[in-house]
Amino acid sequence: MKMVIYGEESLQDLEALATKYLSDIPNSDIDVPQFPGKPFGPEELCKILSIVPVRDGIRSLELQFPMREIDTLYRQKPGRYISHLLGHEGAGSILELLKQKGWANELSAGESRSCSDWSSFSISIELTDLGLDKVDDIVEVVFSYLSLLKEKGVQQWIHDETATVAACQFRFLSKRNPMDYTCSLASAMQIYRHSEHILSGPYLIYEYDPEMISEFLKYFEPKNMILSVTSKSFEGTTTEKEHWYGTEYSISDLTEELCKRWSGATIENQIAEGKLYLPEMNDMIASDFNLQSALDFPLDEPRLLLDSDKCRVWYKPDNVFDMPKVNVMVLLQSSIVSVSVVDSVLSLLWTQIVQEHSNDFTYLASMASLHSAVVNSSRGIELTVSGYNHKAHILLSRMVKAMVGVPEKLELSLFERVKDKVSKQYKNFMFAQPYQHAFYAADLLLESTKWTIEDKMSALDSIEMCDVLDFSRRILGRFHTEMLVHGNVSADEAREMSNIVLEGLESSPPLSSTMPQARIVKLQDTTEYVYRMPEPNIKNTNTSIVSLYQVGPMELAANAVLALLHHLLKEPAFNELRTNEQLGYIVHTSIKTSGDNIKGLLFLIQSDSFDAIHLDTRVEAFLGRLRSKIVAMNQGEFQKNIVAVCQSLREKNKNIGEETSKYWHALTNKSYDFKRLDLIADEVEKVEKNEVLQFFDKFIAVDGPRRKKLSVQVFAEQHMEKFDDPVSDVILLKNVEDLRSADLYGLPKTVELSGFKI
Repeated sequence: MKMVIYGEESLQDLEALATKYLSDIPNSDIDVPQFPGKPFGPEELCKILSIVPVRDGIRSLELQFPMREIDTLYRQKPGRYISHLLGHEGAGSILELLKQKGWANELSAGESRSCSDWSSFSISIELTDLGLDKVDDIVEVVFSYLSLLKEKGVQQWIHDETATVAACQFRFLSKRNPMDYTCSLASAMQIYRHSEHILSGPYLIYEYDPEMISEFLKYFEPKNMILSVTSKSFEGTTTEKEHWYGTEYSISDLTEELCKRWSGATIENQIAEGKLYLPEMNDMIASDFNLQSALDFPLDEPRLLLDSDKCRVWYKPDNVFDMPKVNVMVLLQSSIVSVSVVDSVLSLLWTQIVQEHSNDFTYLASMASLHSAVVNSSRGIELTVSGYNHKAHILLSRMVKAMVGVPEKLELSLFERVKDKVSKQYKNFMFAQPYQHAFYAADLLLESTKWTIEDKMSALDSIEMCDVLDFSRRILGRFHTEMLVHGNVSADEAREMSNIVLEGLESSPPLSSTMPQARIVKLQDTTEYVYRMPEPNIKNTNTSIVSLYQVGPMELAANAVLALLHHLLKEPAFNELRTNEQLGYIVHTSIKTSGDNIKGLLFLIQSDSFDAIHLDTRVEAFLGRLRSKIVAMNQGEFQKNIVAVCQSLREKNKNIGEETSKYWHALTNKSYDFKRLDLIADEVEKVEKNEVLQFFDKFIAVDGPRRKKLSVQVFAEQHMEKFDDPVSDVILLKNVEDLRSADLYGLPKTVELSGFKI
């Protein structure tokens, strides 16, 4: 047995806890369980599996190679070297060539199983439609690259580069959730028998052993492979069915002809076209880890460096965690991304095209723990760069150039591949969990700038490459920039980063009509709305409900009462609805924020045993009992709950990423209330029990004068007999657009920012 105790107490006190609670456990001197034998012998290898997936749109290829156990080789980590090269995404890589040919979208490579006597290494490839017809050629590309690795031999500079990055990752690890951290350490103690390796073992490469890496490369042969191809195209042609899940598949031998072809593959063959080669040295690896001094800067909020009609630039040095890292957040605010369903889809296509254009350098940067992303949101386009600050400005500059360069670099083959990828994402959402469909439907009902997946799929079909080029011109022509630079950089360096964005994009100031506005439907008081929909995936037996009790915009004091009320009901709701009544595996409550500032209390249940109407009535029954429980609660117990809520609200950020997220949330919702959680905690301390009851009676109770309820009910096929059951005293919504003509909440008040300026 291995155990980890992690706490703020002294080491002596922690040892005392271990002695107190563990000393009576007898030591039976049981050896670590061993499971000798190897599951893959000659009869199981050199096979091809054709598998039918549950979801439409899934097309994948996996090459699996069984090999010796690897746990005892953690000092050398030979698989790390191999996975780094096979999974590379830059120039000369397997994935780069497959993308150029339009055969694949994604590739990952690494150890997939690890047991006491054996392990396995997998190369997984997400195929395009065209790639599904080129499986034999794709496998040949993989073996061509493997032949390159064997021919060139193990390169020490590649090993050293990988080891350097691993050492930096370990040296500057961010704090993790304590529960996750202790679990991972307990597992590590089973693998790393030397105490000095328990913390560093998963990260560091201690020794360079080229012979061992070469030995591992010998496992990568067609005769030692299981090939799996997953696609809906195999439906109706398979011969086997898996016992537990009923997955349909076929299995057959790989032909001698194919194995011979793949064994003899080289980088000079007709398919590889000489485009496979080893990566160049990574110029994005940081080497300067000096820390900036920022003793005179506030610990808990950023300051405004620049405020103009084109942009706001915020800055906060890292004077909390002392890490050589920076987070750069950029929002190009524009209503163009959501003015129509076509523009909404175009914004997704455009951001994914930018990601594809930048993949050569972003992959190298990610290998050096420097990450970037370009995503679309309801507010505009978000660009983020995060990681070691030494070369963050270089990555930021390259990302800006990639955004500007879309019209010049976009090719039809890339457009079609990204369009296919987005289509697949939309189709896969139809196979998401019912509770996800319920959440999405609730947002569609309440937010005027959201569109159904069906509408998006229809819009996508009509979009051509010229539409993306036009969108690129429009989105980069006029917008307002909100930017945050947070981390180990000076104010001058933050200004330089802002200049990279502002000068690189060169936009015009926005018009008031082009600024996004998050408007939320204002439900009527004393009114309950019900929206029912069949679960899109008829094979999913789960029904789900989302019940939202809308409250509206709230001042700090009311937010404090809502936070305390939610805390008081969260555990009882789970205990009664899930444990006692066993309504379903998923029972969840939360405070939901719609738009920027519209609050509500949310209940979510997913069940394969009960219909949505029954689930809704059980939520109401629980709320009916809740009030009595609060009334009966003595002052001591009530005060304990207040303390628990305050502790949660005042919980310190565990890393710079969490701190950045809080600031960025306050910036993007335009509240600029960076200390909001602490201020709410101050208000929670003042809350009396009668205030909670008054709030409950006003907004939540069935006869509350300000109660506004929206119930989204997703019915599984097995519960559809209840779908048309009549309901009284509610407004039954037939379409997600039914509330679009209703009253809307006003926009948040404009905040005076002069007090934040440096």
